[in-house]
Amino acid sequence: MRNKIMTTVKKLKLIFLMMLFVVAFASCKQNKTNNDTSKAEGDYVRLFAQDRPSGQPFVFNMPIDKGLDNLVLTDSGNEELDSNELVLGISLANSHIAVPIKYLSGFEVANLVIGDDNFLLTYCPLVGSARVFNGKINGTKSGFDFGRGLKDNNLLIIDRETKSVWNQLSGKAIEGKLKGKHLSPVASIQSTWGFWKAKYPTTKVAINKDTSNAAFPEEVLQKRYYNTWMPGKKRPNNSEHQIQNLGLGIDLGSLAIFFPLETLFEGNSPLIYKQKNEEVYVHFDSSGLTAWAEDKKGGMIPSTIVYDWAWNNFYPNTIVFKK
Repeated sequence: MRNKIMTTVKKLKLIFLMMLFVVAFASCKQNKTNNDTSKAEGDYVRLFAQDRPSGQPFVFNMPIDKGLDNLVLTDSGNEELDSNELVLGISLANSHIAVPIKYLSGFEVANLVIGDDNFLLTYCPLVGSARVFNGKINGTKSGFDFGRGLKDNNLLIIDRETKSVWNQLSGKAIEGKLKGKHLSPVASIQSTWGFWKAKYPTTKVAINKDTSNAAFPEEVLQKRYYNTWMPGKKRPNNSEHQIQNLGLGIDLGSLAIFFPLETLFEGNSPLIYKQKNEEVYVHFDSSGLTAWAEDKKGGMIPSTIVYDWAWNNFYPNTIVFKK
């Protein structure tokens, strides 16, 4: 009887020691993972970021949602659009394309292929900005997805090639293999559909009505309008146009400038702005609630319509235009 008891005790000790080993191994593995803030695993990336608007950043597994693919071009007459709803316009050498913001609302990240050209389309409702970038990384088509995280309340994007994490307003990789690199911005205009259609009557419209995999299905196909949002408030909903915080941000590399729309709309278009060795022609239209920048030869300069506080977060040394 005593031998049986001793045997049972030894078995229990062995089981206990094995359990301690498993717990220690798991703890070690967890600590190793916590120290690697850019580790990509399946459909998430582990990094230091916000997990919600106005939240404090911390290290977490940021889920990845597939970006919107398969956008197709159609004639503008085939798509019913409200003249006041927002579009993201791209002017190419031989064509003009409008992407209704409503198709981007549920995804915030989309991939557009036109011939040999690949474009990354982005929309961040929290900061009011839509931006276009070259969709190739080091000459290779990548494709991009949406990250359920934020940097200073701004959209995060993941490329499919390296799983690097990019920030929308700066266009800079903040984590991953390409950390510190910049995406190449493509000049675009964010405006009302009525303005864009009048400016480019033959424009095509990029659509994809199969939005079943949207990250925010409640946003899909809702007409998007500008509305003011400040950190601490809930996600914007559809409302009438408000421009108190909106302006045009331009990053010229050595110089960043912000033009408040309210100030621009008080003058005549274009505004010729000279600073240091830079000369920028700022065009604007109050009815189209839009502004864009060109150089003195008429070439469009990449610029971004965005809320002032968001632009200042990424360009703290920006020059704010005043009359």
